[in-house]
Amino acid sequence: MIIPRPRDLAVLGGTVAFHPDLVRYAAPDPELGEEGYRLDVGPAGIELTAGGRAGRFYGLTTLAQFGAAVPYGVIEDRPRFGWRGVMLDVARHFMPKTFVLRLIDLLAEHKLNVLHLHLTDDQGWRLEIERYPRLTEVGARRGDAPAFYSRADIREIVAYAAERFVTVVPEIEMPGHAQAAIAAYPELGNQPSRRLPVWSEWGISEHVLNLEEPTVRFCQDVLDEVAELFPSTYIHVGGDECPPAEWEASPRALARLAELGLAGPSEACGWFIGRMASHLEGLGRKLVCWDEPDRPPTPGTTVMVWRDEQALPDRTDIILAPYTRTYLDYYPSDAPGQPRAQPGVVSLADAYGFAPDPGVRGVQCQLWTEYMPTPERVEYMAFPRLCAFAEVAWGSPGDYPDFLQRLDPHLARLTAQGVHVGPLVP
Repeated sequence: MIIPRPRDLAVLGGTVAFHPDLVRYAAPDPELGEEGYRLDVGPAGIELTAGGRAGRFYGLTTLAQFGAAVPYGVIEDRPRFGWRGVMLDVARHFMPKTFVLRLIDLLAEHKLNVLHLHLTDDQGWRLEIERYPRLTEVGARRGDAPAFYSRADIREIVAYAAERFVTVVPEIEMPGHAQAAIAAYPELGNQPSRRLPVWSEWGISEHVLNLEEPTVRFCQDVLDEVAELFPSTYIHVGGDECPPAEWEASPRALARLAELGLAGPSEACGWFIGRMASHLEGLGRKLVCWDEPDRPPTPGTTVMVWRDEQALPDRTDIILAPYTRTYLDYYPSDAPGQPRAQPGVVSLADAYGFAPDPGVRGVQCQLWTEYMPTPERVEYMAFPRLCAFAEVAWGSPGDYPDFLQRLDPHLARLTAQGVHVGPLVP
């Protein structure tokens, strides 16, 4: 029933009744690692040895999944990947704080340790920035009342996650996927006299940030406030799908590129990301961005590889997030009659068959919400595929039929908790 399955499990005959107050805690064992633990279960009861506080939390999580009776045996367990993430897009459809907290609980139950919040995009700006109030007054509105997280909301979310050993990584998209910001502050765009709305369509808007120094400072100001709210070492700045058409058509942008000594618009996005990486380094943080095939990685940054399943040899600091395995906004099967989703299929078997290079920093699955307007729909699309991803992320996937056998009672437990589980389609 345990998901993710422990990497080293030996079960013997007999059981012990489980209650957290009856667990004996041994001295910490640093060799287990911060997130590792060992359970010794026998006639004398349950002894939990952990490498650190997170390891103790995960050991107790495993015991809780066994239920009232824990079988005799020994479990020594630790994750393979340090970054085991889930990305939640709250820009396309805003998700209430209560659901974000609920999702954190579900991540912790599956021993996932990163919640990546996609906070801004063409269709919405969801984070209060004190220095630039129009970002939420205008940018958080798409034909209705503004919907965003206040600074107090974020502090509550971050603290709640930390208690469950989940790190919240914020994403502020730039220099593309920025129409909501330009709608709020037109001077950030390449035609400052034009008034744009927050985009109400899906896809990629052609409207991108200009390359002027005041716009760079605007982004740096925003990142200063983001860093104040989110203690995460990593801050994501997007950097993907940035169409160069506006720069190519703008005499001022072309002149600016010449001033910077750049060969042309194709180099502009990389330059922009480099400016943000330097700024974050000065704040003691590290930049994360999505990979782009025509943009060499900026030194010192972490790249989320979403196009290819295999890590590229010249990228040593990588989070693998391939769309063919980890995009849970795709249909779970090709069966007719399903709620609308992104075209394409990522089945439960596809998710479980993900075999990441063990040398990468981590792995992550994505919940893009163009077709997930409610928390209930997010859960429906996430489960059961997120369970398969959790086992891959922990580093213990094995026999797929065995996974399916363990999955049935696990999904029953989630359903009993009120989770809106989608259909089980192996």
